[in-house]
Amino acid sequence: MAEQSRRRVGFQGEHGAYGEEALRALYGPDVEAIPCPTFRAVFEAVAEGRVEAGVLPVESSLGGPVVENVDLLLEHDLQISSELSLRIHHCLVAPPGLVLADVERALSHPQALAQCAGYLRRRGIQPVAEANTAVAARKVAEQAPPRTAAIASRVSAELYGLTVLEEGVEDSPDNHTRFVTVGVAPPRAWKRRKTALAFTVQNEPGALYRVLGAFSGRGLEVSRLESRPQRRAWEYVWCLDVDGALEDPRVREAVEAAQAACITLRVLGSYGVA
Repeated sequence: MAEQSRRRVGFQGEHGAYGEEALRALYGPDVEAIPCPTFRAVFEAVAEGRVEAGVLPVESSLGGPVVENVDLLLEHDLQISSELSLRIHHCLVAPPGLVLADVERALSHPQALAQCAGYLRRRGIQPVAEANTAVAARKVAEQAPPRTAAIASRVSAELYGLTVLEEGVEDSPDNHTRFVTVGVAPPRAWKRRKTALAFTVQNEPGALYRVLGAFSGRGLEVSRLESRPQRRAWEYVWCLDVDGALEDPRVREAVEAAQAACITLRVLGSYGVA
């Protein structure tokens, strides 16, 4: 526990952000959580050794991939060291005295606004993008703009002295965000293991099929496949997650077989899933 209390782990936003919640779920309550202004700043803090690890959202079950972080993983040499799926409970929060019927605007991160889009339409509330859910909560608390609330966590509301006007405002009861860590892995047991890859293939019939066949032919499940554009028009890098650790002979053989069918292939991490 003494070692854990000294560990410094970065996240994007202000204290009370969901990234900090994920961080503490992974590294424990005594970790030193270091706020960073942007996702890029989290990567830079890890790369420069100012923090031992960073926690980043990469996918929302409602809003889809957090493409900025997918691209940052491709840009940097840092490897994924763990993964956590966090249940997200959004609240509409406001300064004391503001009632729900008077709310005309809600500040939050674009992903959070997307996850609550139906609720906001029904209430006739205008969504306004901010850098982070906790940043939105702090802004509403400190500046108290007229008829303005924030969508954030209950923890943020308590931290910044806000009133919870309504809880569970996300559009789906199965709202989760997938977070990954880069840098030092959390000291905990894992439910399962995954390996993440990034690769490019020739623009020809069957090229992607040959890569996927390396995994399906060995009975391995590909749990995620998405493409990201490269600098040249209409050329893509593919991101793939496969269940299993790189230490597993089947996974290693599949990766080697896939590499033979690729122009480039890079392992983004082989890691535990909480």
